[in-house]
Amino acid sequence: MTLGSSFPPEFRRQQVTRVVKPGTVIKLLKLMDDGEWHEKRFVVVHVDEHTVTCIINSNVSAFLKNRPDMLRCQVVISTNGHAFMDHDSHIDCSRTRTYSTAEIINELLQKPEWVLGSITASLREEMIAAIKFAPTLSAKEVGVICQSLSSADDTQL
Repeated sequence: MTLGSSFPPEFRRQQVTRVVKPGTVIKLLKLMDDGEWHEKRFVVVHVDEHTVTCIINSNVSAFLKNRPDMLRCQVVISTNGHAFMDHDSHIDCSRTRTYSTAEIINELLQKPEWVLGSITASLREEMIAAIKFAPTLSAKEVGVICQSLSSADDTQL
């Protein structure tokens, strides 16, 4: 039993909802491109009825390395300033993954420890710069995501 589990369910839901915002790093169990379910880390980049994320990968894949337009959208997230990271990794800003916000909240209510922390302001700026070149995103999507990240507060979790 954790301390949080002793709080009323609605209070826990409000707290999780409050922290799922642009710049927050979360862990989720999701179906990936290989057809398998994986625990992965994601940076939240926009939230409304859907949560838009960029995935964090340990390494840049060969697929991305062979596509210069996508390779330029890989942003390093280091352990320096991000204590919740086990090792330096890469945020794939070349594409986003979108999930129902209700689904994300429910998953994090089951595993609140999967709300890992927040990215630094400087990393947020690097992501904004990379997202502007994302070949898979429309100009409208880029605008919405960049606005969300730009207006994110610097309050750490």
